[in-house]
Amino acid sequence: MEGIKRILKNINMRDFKYYIFFSILLIVTLIAFSTFRFTQARYESNIAVNVNPSLAFLIVDVTNQSGQIKLEGMVPRNEPYLFAFDVSNFSQTKHANVDLTYSIEIITTTNMPLEFKIFKGNDMEQNEIDADTTTTDENGVYYRHLVINDVSVMNYANDVTDTYTLWVSFPIEYKNNPDDYAGIIDLVDIKISAEQVV
Repeated sequence: MEGIKRILKNINMRDFKYYIFFSILLIVTLIAFSTFRFTQARYESNIAVNVNPSLAFLIVDVTNQSGQIKLEGMVPRNEPYLFAFDVSNFSQTKHANVDLTYSIEIITTTNMPLEFKIFKGNDMEQNEIDADTTTTDENGVYYRHLVINDVSVMNYANDVTDTYTLWVSFPIEYKNNPDDYAGIIDLVDIKISAEQVV
């Protein structure tokens, strides 16, 4: 105890205050930097690999199915947004009993100046879109139709799942007009039409 008292008497109080002040400042800076890095990393991971929502279309018969993706909270950037969906000829309870082929139509609203591509499987070079047209309805609303006709035959003897990636780009040149697109949502309807192979 006497040793501690002696050490405390020999400490220069002015230097001690500086030491405490800079220690606290260093700790606060490290905490703030760590929090920023965590938040930034979480934001970047959310926007860099966006594969949700993942839709699954189970075509076990001649049928038409559809699903929807809401494109919201998008910002102009260099990296595309990616959305995955599957088309299968089986479910947990049923399997197709005939060979099937199918076409894919993607209908989007045109609220934002987006670019679209669709890739099949792991091939991220071959854009599968065969037709890209724009139509208007009776209310003057514009819709964009992207059609894929070139799909493989799903043999009924096998469990087949085709995976597609919808590639959506919000070009970086629109970053200078953030108020023009703030809060705007673009809707993407994916329609699968299955037919029996004859």
